[in-house]
Amino acid sequence: MAALLIGGGRGVTKLEIAGAMNENTDANDLLDILQIEHSEDSTNESESPTINLALEAIDVDVPQSAPSTSDDSTSYARLASQIDALGDGPGGGTDGQLTKATFFGAEAYGNRFVFVIDSSRSMIGPRWEALRYELEQAIRSLSLDQEFFVISFDSEAHPMFGAAPPKGKFLAPDPKSIRRIRNWLRSIELGRNTCPSSSMMMALSLKPDAIFLLSDGEIRDSTLTDLRQVNSPEVRASRYFKAIPVHTVLLHSEIGYQTLEQIAADNHGTFTPVPFSSSR
Repeated sequence: MAALLIGGGRGVTKLEIAGAMNENTDANDLLDILQIEHSEDSTNESESPTINLALEAIDVDVPQSAPSTSDDSTSYARLASQIDALGDGPGGGTDGQLTKATFFGAEAYGNRFVFVIDSSRSMIGPRWEALRYELEQAIRSLSLDQEFFVISFDSEAHPMFGAAPPKGKFLAPDPKSIRRIRNWLRSIELGRNTCPSSSMMMALSLKPDAIFLLSDGEIRDSTLTDLRQVNSPEVRASRYFKAIPVHTVLLHSEIGYQTLEQIAADNHGTFTPVPFSSSR
C-alpha cells in the first residue's frame, strides 16, 4: 500500500494513489498511473467567478520617483499621497519565471494568495499608510493569471468588500480590482484588539497557495494553537493533507515578535520583521 501527493498550480492539484502499488510494482508502472491520473484531473479545472461591483476612484499620474528615504515623518507624508497615485494598470509578473507574490520583501510562490492584514487601532498613521502602499504594490506585481483575496482583522474578520467565502471569491489583479481594493482600504475603520484567528480560518478555507499574515503587535487570541490544529500536515486514512504556507510580517514593532516568528515556523513560512525605515 502507498499514498502519493503531487501538488502544484492553481488550487493545488492532488493525485492520490492508495493501494495501487505492491511489492511487484516497478517505477514504469508508477509513471503510467501518474500520467493517467494527472490527465483526468487536469480537465476538471475551472475559473473562479469574480464579483462585479465597480467602485470609481479619482486617480492622478503615476509618480516619477520612489518614496523618499529622508526624514521618517516627511517621507510617510509623501507615501500617503502616492498611494492614490499608483494608477490602475494591470498586474505585472515576469515571463519565464516561477509565479510568486512579494509583500514587504516576503516571497511566496503559486497562483492564489490571501493577505491577512491587521486593521487594529495601533496601525493608525504611518503603519497604515505603509500597509496600503505595499499591499497595492504586491497586488499590482501579480500577473493576470494569478489571483488574490484580502482579509483585515481587529477583534473579528473583515473580508474584502464584506463578502466572506463562498460568496467572496479570488480576484485577478486587473484595473477594476485594483480600484476596488483601493476604495475598500480607504473605507476601513480601524478597530480594537488584534485577533486574527477567525481571519486565518477564513483564509485557509479558500485553499490558497500561500497566506501572508501582517500585524504590528502581540496577537491576543488562539491563532498560534488554532493553526497547529488545522494546518499541520498529517496522514489520515491514506489521505495526505498538505499544510498551506503562512508567511508572517511584523510591521514597525518589536511587540509580537516571538508569536509571529513561531507561526511562520509552524506553518512552513518565512518571518519578516520590518523596521520603520525599511518600507519607505
